[in-house]
Amino acid sequence: MPSVTLSVNEKKELRFPGLGTAGYRWKCNLDDETKVKVERQLDDKPMKQNTVGASNDEIFTLTALKKGTVHATFLQYRNWEPESSAIKKMGYTIEIF
Repeated sequence: MPSVTLSVNEKKELRFPGLGTAGYRWKCNLDDETKVKVERQLDDKPMKQNTVGASNDEIFTLTALKKGTVHATFLQYRNWEPESSAIKKMGYTIEIF
């Protein structure tokens, strides 16, 4: 499982490949929402390829709020389907000092 190390008030971006044109979005589940703030946005830079069906990446900004360890699970799934149907799943350990 990848890890991210932050100090309090530090921010870090995590980038995930998008599949928005197929209805898939990334979601972040935290085991402790009091230690990390998570904000999601689509990459607004123009894509290099002008390919039908291409999707922008999704960017999650993590902001450390207080010291401790948080486990984050990122899931890529269609929001009208259950999370268990996710086509990709990434786990991260976030250490805050």
